[in-house]
Amino acid sequence: MKPLVPVFALILVLAGCAQFQQQAALSSGISPGEVEWARKSGRNTVSGNASLKSGGTTYTCAGQSANLIPDTAYARARMTAIFGNANRGTRAASLGPVKFERDDPLYVQTLRTARCDTSGSFSFPSVPDGVWYVTTSVKWQDGTQGSSMMQRVDV
Repeated sequence: MKPLVPVFALILVLAGCAQFQQQAALSSGISPGEVEWARKSGRNTVSGNASLKSGGTTYTCAGQSANLIPDTAYARARMTAIFGNANRGTRAASLGPVKFERDDPLYVQTLRTARCDTSGSFSFPSVPDGVWYVTTSVKWQDGTQGSSMMQRVDV
């Protein structure tokens, strides 16, 4: 078991972003047994820093939520609908959010949330071993510029 997960750092330059569908229907929900492991306390800490560079200025996720989401078939489908894959991706703020018909209640109940500090750092303590997704947003100019971002992490 790893006592500390390496820092999840995203320092990205905004370039041409692919446009993904704006609405998505996820066919199956989460079974309680699929996320039971994620409700437990673990010995790991997942921490990182999220930032984007644009026009010589670095922007961070300061004040935004960072989310730690347990891997499930539902979570993988959701990440793919938003980011185009379930490993690592960004979605330009100018595209707007992907709309889902409904959020699976277990998805909402098992995600962990932390607030990014003024430098864009965040941390999730007591994380059990498993596969997780870290998501956050870096936005500026009233939220019209920037990106949401996702990284799969193996803890």
